[in-house]
Amino acid sequence: MKIEKDISNLEPQMLKDKEYLWNCPEPGLKEIKTSAYILNRLKEMGYEDIDTNIFETGIIATLKGENPEKNNTCILFRSDIDAVVMDSTGRTKHTCGHDAHMTILLSLAKILMDNKDKIKGTIKLLFQPDEEGDGGANAMIQNGALENPKVDKAFAIHVWSELKEDTIGIKPGAVMASTDPFEILIHGKGGHAAMPEKCIDSIYIANVIGKKIKEMAVLDNEDLDKKVVLGITSISGGKNNNVIPDEVYLKGICRTFDNTIRKEIKENLEKTVTEVANQMGATAELKFIGNYPATVNSEIEAKQIQEIAKNIVENVNTNYRTMCSEDFSYFLEKVPGAMIFVGCQREKYYPQHNENFTVGINSILIGTQMFYEIAKKYVM
Repeated sequence: MKIEKDISNLEPQMLKDKEYLWNCPEPGLKEIKTSAYILNRLKEMGYEDIDTNIFETGIIATLKGENPEKNNTCILFRSDIDAVVMDSTGRTKHTCGHDAHMTILLSLAKILMDNKDKIKGTIKLLFQPDEEGDGGANAMIQNGALENPKVDKAFAIHVWSELKEDTIGIKPGAVMASTDPFEILIHGKGGHAAMPEKCIDSIYIANVIGKKIKEMAVLDNEDLDKKVVLGITSISGGKNNNVIPDEVYLKGICRTFDNTIRKEIKENLEKTVTEVANQMGATAELKFIGNYPATVNSEIEAKQIQEIAKNIVENVNTNYRTMCSEDFSYFLEKVPGAMIFVGCQREKYYPQHNENFTVGINSILIGTQMFYEIAKKYVM
């Protein structure tokens, strides 16, 4: 990897930032200590134009060049700041890499402030809450994150466990899938298991619906652009051996890289659930409980970043994508830009959200250099 000396010199502070943030995991919209730490660090660096009223614990620091008339481009760099809720007790841990993302963006903030005289446009540094929850990105956009000044391009980094530590993944088009979690409540007619003919068997209806949903997902999986992940992930209903329950509750997920297919699948899902239940004398309620669109990189910016990445690491994967989802997709619906994967897999592979997932300093150095090169490309 090729890291500038000025960025390498930030390593001691990177380690301090990373250690504090790793040891201060907070769930979405409760990132109080995290947000305070970020704010304090930005002020220490000399940032004055800082918006802390954009949305809950979110922060936007803006850095304007000395001669904006030479370049009125405004680019945005984003980091998520929340931790993963690991279990039903509310225990949280940075097992998705957001501590590394914050460290990268704080490091970028420092190198940009040290080179403020070279900036010819405007740079926004956005620290976003609640990526793991209800989509803090969309809320920040609705509250003006892309305005005053208007953002022209947006970029984010995600450290990624499927890629080796010395690898950058960047491609045009869809790189992360949409996600549409849903719930289905089936209303049948309960009764004694010895007299099923007098009941409307909600358990059986749930099985039929689950099978139909699985059949809907059998598309041409050879074409990744049309791939659909769709299925039931939870089922609950009934408590006794000799009682058919009135209701059964299902949970499931739908993911795809194509936002048009996404719309069609959601419509077909609603139609299928309603028709199956009605045909069997029951009713069913389908509810989507949050959603992110597919994350789609703009072609021009993604190809430009591919060339930048080749000057930082030897391994640039120009085809990588994942069925995981990210709410940075909302930014890319509004402005061109890219989600960039920075590999963090070391000797042992631990997937994102695994108890043993961590990020090493090399990935943070690469991420910071990547962001800095993007800044130099567009506004320096």
